[in-house]
Amino acid sequence: MKKLSLLFTVIMLAFVSVSQAQDAKATAILDKLSEKINALETMKFEFTYTMQNTEDNINESKSGSIYIKGDKYRLYIEEQLVICDGETVWTYFKEDNEVQVNEVDPANQNTPNKMLTSYSDNYKAKYIKEVPKAGKILQVLDLTPNTTQSFYKVRLEIDKTKNMVYSSTIYDKNGSTFTYVVTEFTPNPKIFSSRFTFNEEDFPGVLVNDMR
Repeated sequence: MKKLSLLFTVIMLAFVSVSQAQDAKATAILDKLSEKINALETMKFEFTYTMQNTEDNINESKSGSIYIKGDKYRLYIEEQLVICDGETVWTYFKEDNEVQVNEVDPANQNTPNKMLTSYSDNYKAKYIKEVPKAGKILQVLDLTPNTTQSFYKVRLEIDKTKNMVYSSTIYDKNGSTFTYVVTEFTPNPKIFSSRFTFNEEDFPGVLVNDMR
């Protein structure tokens, strides 16, 4: 569960826009990104996720996707699935065939919709440089948390032409890096409402752990 929560944080930080940032150029780039996101009704992101720690000889990669519609979302990441209908969150673990059920915390700011559309004063943004990479021109920014966190920096790479996040890397204080790379972005895909609810019939024998 801890790994999933951290991964979810990586994904959401990839789209956070920053107010009260000291770097005007970084703020302008993030404002433009936020404006694009705000104009969309639904979104789908496919991504790869890599965790690295050279000291511990760790290099793990996974792939996944997330569908978002307002406060609702459906996140896939290999053996795990997180579904939210805006009021309830279901976290399914395939290996254990178990689903944990929780209520949405209205005070939680780390939901997809809030992170994608709301401004935050929790980070300071700094423009680093513009670089060619993977056939794209990327705008590189650093986000530094204003309060003590388990990480000290988030580096964003934004595709200048498409005005969309290309990658996000969290630099953890224990020496690990957690990198999320967008492999495909689909604006306004058609998403059926059933995608945002957990249907027990689709998971025969599932153990339901209701934590509400």
